[in-house]
Amino acid sequence: MQKNQRKWPDSFLFRGALILLLAMVGSLCRANPEPPPPFVIHSLPDQARITIYSEYLRDPSGELDIQAVSQHPATAGFQPATRYIERLGIRNGHWWVRVAIKNELGNQNTFALHLRGNPAATLYLPDGNEGYRQLPPQQRISGRGSSFRIDLPTGDTQLVYLQLPPRAYLTYGLTLTTVNGLLQTQQQQNTIYMLLAGALLMLAFYNLIVGALRGGATYYYHCGFILSILMIGLTLADLLPGDLSENNLLHPRLLFAGMMLAMWSANGLSRSFFNLSEQTGWLQYSTRLLQVLALINLPLTIMLPLAAAGYISFALVTLATLFLLTMGYTAWHREITGGGLFFLTSLLISIPALVVCLACLGVVQTGAELPQWLLGATVLEAVTLGIGLRLQYSQQARLKIERKRSEAIAETVDSTRRETLSRIGHDIRTPLSGILGMAEILGDTPLTPNQRECVGAIQNAGDNLLRIINDVLEHSQLSTQGTDINHSTLDIHDLVMEAIDLFKEKAEEKQIELITHVHTNVPTRVIGDAGRLRQILTNLMGALVRHGSHGELVVDVSMEPTGQADRVRFGFSGSALNDDILKRLRNTQNQPESSHLSLAIAEQLVEALQGRMGTLQDQRGAHYWFVVPLPAETSEAPPPAMVDTRTLEGKSLLVVDDSSTVTRVLRHHALSWGMRVTACHDPREALASLRTQANINEPFDVVVLDHNMPGMDGMQLAARIHEDPVIMHPTVLVMLTGVSLAPSATQARNVGIHRVLSKPVSSPRLRQVLAEELGQGHRPVPGKTEHKPDPQLRILVAEDHYLSQKVIRGMLGKLGLKADIASDGQEALSLAEKHRYDLILMDCEMPEMDGFEATRRIRQFEQKQGLPAVPIVALTAHILREHKERSLAAGMNAHLPKPVELNVLRETLVRFTRPDATDSDLSLASDEMPD
Repeated sequence: MQKNQRKWPDSFLFRGALILLLAMVGSLCRANPEPPPPFVIHSLPDQARITIYSEYLRDPSGELDIQAVSQHPATAGFQPATRYIERLGIRNGHWWVRVAIKNELGNQNTFALHLRGNPAATLYLPDGNEGYRQLPPQQRISGRGSSFRIDLPTGDTQLVYLQLPPRAYLTYGLTLTTVNGLLQTQQQQNTIYMLLAGALLMLAFYNLIVGALRGGATYYYHCGFILSILMIGLTLADLLPGDLSENNLLHPRLLFAGMMLAMWSANGLSRSFFNLSEQTGWLQYSTRLLQVLALINLPLTIMLPLAAAGYISFALVTLATLFLLTMGYTAWHREITGGGLFFLTSLLISIPALVVCLACLGVVQTGAELPQWLLGATVLEAVTLGIGLRLQYSQQARLKIERKRSEAIAETVDSTRRETLSRIGHDIRTPLSGILGMAEILGDTPLTPNQRECVGAIQNAGDNLLRIINDVLEHSQLSTQGTDINHSTLDIHDLVMEAIDLFKEKAEEKQIELITHVHTNVPTRVIGDAGRLRQILTNLMGALVRHGSHGELVVDVSMEPTGQADRVRFGFSGSALNDDILKRLRNTQNQPESSHLSLAIAEQLVEALQGRMGTLQDQRGAHYWFVVPLPAETSEAPPPAMVDTRTLEGKSLLVVDDSSTVTRVLRHHALSWGMRVTACHDPREALASLRTQANINEPFDVVVLDHNMPGMDGMQLAARIHEDPVIMHPTVLVMLTGVSLAPSATQARNVGIHRVLSKPVSSPRLRQVLAEELGQGHRPVPGKTEHKPDPQLRILVAEDHYLSQKVIRGMLGKLGLKADIASDGQEALSLAEKHRYDLILMDCEMPEMDGFEATRRIRQFEQKQGLPAVPIVALTAHILREHKERSLAAGMNAHLPKPVELNVLRETLVRFTRPDATDSDLSLASDEMPD
């Protein structure tokens, strides 16, 4: 008989179903989860921290009430606290906190429960019917935070709930103590806070007063920063008035606004402390940006939701704090004035501020009384910075006094030096003017060759001494007073040639060939200070010729290679210069003082003209250069040209010179005029070219040849050309020669040379000569007859120095004039009152009465008598600017420095005494007179 056997399900499926069933039964059986373990009161509590016995629940929507929170499933969502002060960061919504307390004391049932961090919290206690009731308002204890008086029966465990309204950030801590203990503790804490607040208010008032007395935004910013930190500290400590502390919507916004004001004040203090407003760089822009962000976020703290406003405010303050620490360290590391003080105060305030920000964000957990630490650190920072600013102010005041004293001493020394130099210059120039004047007069008398050579040596030595004296005085004036820049229209070619002409003979003596090359792209007429440019060129040419060796010295004028508009470059190069010469010129220790002064003056003048100067060594050799701005003259019409450039177009030119530099320069100019140019460096080669061109009936129209050439000189080549039967075409011959080697007009005409030009020749001059000799230009109009002073002029000379009297009398005699002599100012005044003179030459330094006072007295006499003003010209050895200005202020018409040249004296006499002289002629400024 077969039995029916029951088959059990598979063991795996059976076990899974059994576990699921047990879990469902367990969840149904557990109506309420177990409450947290209670805090058991074994003895009288004294500020017992019971936060770690509590649990918290987040209520994002705020819809839960005490009944829902105290029952499942809400009770399952509570999370246990782990710290004495729980910091949960920035969260939206309400929060619930519960804690279980068991009282095992038989003689004490009333206790005080204190909640930190939310003054508007509500406490719920069991009502005895498995429900909860809200604690009556009369059982609340006034003070910081939320404090409640609760009754805990002996032996029972009480589970209490606290509802925390939203406050942007959650920070809470629970303390259980007696009522008296709570009141005593709060009184102690309030005392500490009041002391800190009082100290900060005093420090803020101190900064306000000091800022008003001393000025400076640093103190005002520091005052604002202290008040902002005070507001933040009191807000965090819940010590604001009751309505503000318990208003959970307004309370955090006040905190965020205080943070923005503190951030703005701190960055403003940094800018003022380091004076960043007058600087550029990342510090200046970063502090300004942080200030702008603080001002922008200030209204946003009111308009944005609490969570968004909290995140932005804490992030900005954290960023600003880290930036100020970095800036303080950078200033201290770079040893900037006040950097160490700023870094120390930044550390004192930044560390507590960072801890507060990170704690409110929930990043850092700490049980410290952070508002107290923040206010205490601010007091220490304010005291430290105040003392440091006081010491820094005292040091700056002392340095200012020392600087003023140093400036006064330097000014006195400089004034004494200037007056000493002026006096020495006057005392030397006066006898020197006599020496040079007598030498000039002696040179016009019949002399033997030996005597004439001696007179020339005297004049040369005197001129050198006079140049050194002028350089010393000029350098002194430029170093202390700068220079006056007078812009006017000038001709580049004339300017260069005027400077070159002074050194032709000296250059020939040293066998230095001077070559000028003004590029065609350089404007002929420009705007600049002709006098200063001429002085620069003269000083540089003098130093280079003095130190140069045998060879070529090229003065090259071109536009600035960098392409800067209106900047003209003056370059000096050639085989006469080398790197050693330039080094010797730049090294002030190894060169004569006169050369050093010349170069120093030239460099100062270039800087005054807003230019620059330097040396260069490249594959072409050594260069000395300077660049100055010289804009082209476009407003005035250029003077009418004597030659139309088009008349030279198509003409053939042969240049014969053994110097490749000369042929290159002449070729460059001639090509710009439209001529056909052939260059030869050997006279025999040139003669062959002339014959060849004559044979093919294409002869040269013009031949420009050098005088001094190896193998065959220019005179010999010209004679061969003139005598050659093949060269039948009348070719114009123009010779370039030096000053001392120039042939006479008869000698040149005998060999067929049409014109002889002194080297170097400027481009306009050569073009004019070629056009004239080709018969297509006009000979220059003869200059006007040289004006001579009227022999009937009555002239008074006021001069106390006997030798100077003889010199002036001799010069006037050469001009056919006689003069009355006065030995001092008083005598000159008497003669001027008795006689009417056509002109008075007045020395400035005289006994009894100087020339300035005499001039003023003469002008007063003329005004009183209603007489026309007689021209008075200062004739003195003083050449400094202040003496020129003083002479003009005294009523003089012009200023002539000693020693005066004969032609300058003649021009002055003619200008001031001719019948058609205008008022502008009689009011001639001193800088118009040649010095």
